[in-house]
Amino acid sequence: MKFCFLCGKKTENLIEGYCEKCYNKEFKLIEAPKEIALTICSKCNRIKHKNKWKDSEIDELLKDKIKILGKNVGIRIEKNDVLHIFAKGYLNYSKKLKEEKHDIILKLNKIVCSDCSKRFGDYYEAILQLRGEVSEIMDFIDDQVIKEKKIYRLERVKNGFNLYLVDKHFANTLSNVLKKRFNVKVKKTFKLITRREGKDIYRSVILVRI
Repeated sequence: MKFCFLCGKKTENLIEGYCEKCYNKEFKLIEAPKEIALTICSKCNRIKHKNKWKDSEIDELLKDKIKILGKNVGIRIEKNDVLHIFAKGYLNYSKKLKEEKHDIILKLNKIVCSDCSKRFGDYYEAILQLRGEVSEIMDFIDDQVIKEKKIYRLERVKNGFNLYLVDKHFANTLSNVLKKRFNVKVKKTFKLITRREGKDIYRSVILVRI
C-alpha cells in the first residue's frame, strides 16, 4: 500500500506522490502575476503593448500574461481596481473538476498616445484630396482607415473630401492602396510649412481623382 506524503492517506492511486485531493490542493490550474501595469491612452483608450498602441481589450492582454498549467481550463475575468481571475478545469492526471480564483492588482498609467497628441494638437502631416465620385472610396475609408486613428480631420469640399492625416507615411501608403484598389489617378506634391533646426519641413498634398 502506498501513502500520500502530504496527508498520509493510504491509496494505490497516487499522482506524483499525492492522493488526488492533496494533488488538487497543492497544484494550480493557472499561473498568474500578482500585479500588472498597463499604459492606456486617455483619449482613445488604446493600450500600449510591446511599444505599439493597439485597439486591444484588457482581457486579451491579460490572457497573454496567464500561463495555463492544467487541461480544459476556462478563464473568466472580472475587472475592478483588483482583477479577479476565475479558472475552472482539470489538473493533468486528475479527473476531479477544480475551480480557483486569483487576484491581480491592476496599475493603469494613463497618458496621451502619439497619434492623439498630434490629432488634438492641431497637427497633421498630409492632406489627402479626394475628388470625383468618391462614395465607394469613402465607404472603404470608413471601414478600413478611420479605425487606424490617423485621421485628424475630415472636411467636405466641392467635388469631394479633404482628409487631414497625422502621418505622411500613412497618407502615402493609403494613396497607393486607393490607386491599386480603385484604379484612380494620384498626384503628389509637397508644401513647405516651416523650418526647424535648419531643416525644411514639408507637408504632403496628395490628390486622388476618379
